[in-house]
Amino acid sequence: MSKETLNLSIEKHIKERAKKIAKNRGISVSRLFEEVVRQVEEPVEDYKPTPGSAVEQIMKAIPETEKLEDYDYDKLKEEALREKYDF
Repeated sequence: MSKETLNLSIEKHIKERAKKIAKNRGISVSRLFEEVVRQVEEPVEDYKPTPGSAVEQIMKAIPETEKLEDYDYDKLKEEALREKYDF
């Protein structure tokens, strides 16, 4: 696929953060931008983390039997609080 140039006007601290993130991942800022756009446009259920990323490692650490397809955060929080404080 051919590449095109895109000029962006962004705040300096955002530019510096993007460069740091890209450097830590071993990719270019352009590649970082491409990954972010792909993540935003993909539905959550189709999300696949970047191979080797921290997210991928965390997802692999959770046993399949404990992964939830559909969850209610408020309900899970309430249950955890009830268990923790025994009420």
